[in-house]
Amino acid sequence: MFKKDIYIQLKDGYEVMPGNKVFIKNLVIILAENHIKEELLDLEILEVPKNAQEHIVVSILTIMEIISKKYPDVKIFPIGEAEILVKIASSHKNESKAWLIFKLCIVCIVLFVGSGLALMNFHADVNMREAHREVYKMITGIDEKRPLILQIPYSLGIGFGMAVFFNHILPKRFRNEPSPMEVEMASYRKNIDGYILKNQKNTEEKK
Repeated sequence: MFKKDIYIQLKDGYEVMPGNKVFIKNLVIILAENHIKEELLDLEILEVPKNAQEHIVVSILTIMEIISKKYPDVKIFPIGEAEILVKIASSHKNESKAWLIFKLCIVCIVLFVGSGLALMNFHADVNMREAHREVYKMITGIDEKRPLILQIPYSLGIGFGMAVFFNHILPKRFRNEPSPMEVEMASYRKNIDGYILKNQKNTEEKK
C-alpha cells in the first residue's frame, strides 16, 4: 500500500500508430520513489482506435484518475500543462520515395520562384540598379549604365548570405545551434499544437 506523494508533468507531445496502446511513460514525467515510479510507468492510459484520425487530446485529470483508481493512497501533484496532444501517425509514411521526391521538387520550385520574385520586386522598389550606378560613379568617376563589377558580386553575395543565414555552409558537426528555419518550424508546430489543445473539446479518451 502506497502512502507517498508523486509529481507528474506532461511531456510536449507523443506520436502513436493506430491500434497501439498508450502508457503513462509515453505521456508523463514522474518524480517519485523508484519502486512507485516503476509500477506507475506501465499503467495503460488508452488504446488508440484503428480508425483514429489525426490526434487525441488527453487531460492530466484523466491520468490522475487512472493512477488514483490503481493506487488510491497516493497523493498526486500535477505540474505544468493540463493537456497533451497524442498525434496519430498517418499512413503517408508509406508513400513511395518517387512521390515524395516529386512533392519535394514542386515545393522547391514554388519557393525558388516565389523568393526570386520577392527579391526582384524589392530591388525594383528601392531602385537598386540606380544605386549601383551612383556607387560606381562615385568610385570611378565613370557613368556606367551596367556596372557589372558591382552587380555580379552583389548577386552572388545575396545567395551566399542567405546560405550563411540559414546555417547550411558549415557541416552539421561544426554547429550546435539549430538553423533559423528549424527554429521557425519548431515554433510553427508548437503554435499548431497549442491551437488544437485550446480549441478541441471533443476529447476521445478511454473511460
